Amino acid sequence: MVRIHRTEIVRGMIATSLLTLAIATLSSAWAAQTRFGLSAEAFAVYQRWVLAMCIGGDERALRADLLRHAPELAPAFRQAISEGPTREDVQQVREAAQALYARRQESPLREMEISGVGRADLARWQRQSRETFVADQVQRFTTGYRANAVAALGLVADPAGRALLTRLARNPRDPLSAAAREALKNTPAPQ
Repeated sequence: MVRIHRTEIVRGMIATSLLTLAIATLSSAWAAQTRFGLSAEAFAVYQRWVLAMCIGGDERALRADLLRHAPELAPAFRQAISEGPTREDVQQVREAAQALYARRQESPLREMEISGVGRADLARWQRQSRETFVADQVQRFTTGYRANAVAALGLVADPAGRALLTRLARNPRDPLSAAAREALKNTPAPQ
């Protein structure tokens, strides 16, 4: 019997999930028409930011790109916060999540000794329906997309952007509230 620790399973699932979603989303993003009337260059920066899962060591370059296109990007990020991702992006995430669920169902968990996770948690994970799993993945993607737009708006905010961030930050029931509070720390002072 193979011994697998919980962190190995979680890391593998996260890596597979993130990679699948990133490839599906990014492949269409580069081929898509620009959104919100952005120039091609500003749209590339926009897409890179809202679809980012981690900016790693690229934060200086990405911030410089954001600031270079700030007047064009601020309204786009405000719209992205309100509208979320495109239907096409959501559909691709939905399809990737369905494929991931199918692979997950084929996993030979019964043949593995798993440590570090309780039987109840593992059973709940195994009983999760396709619909619940897919809906959760779509919701996570949508919230992440909008939260990334909030973070970017904090860097390029115009007066309307600061007002939106302030409103979001003051609403503790909004899932973007914490991201907006953090973004306001980075917001340039009004001029």
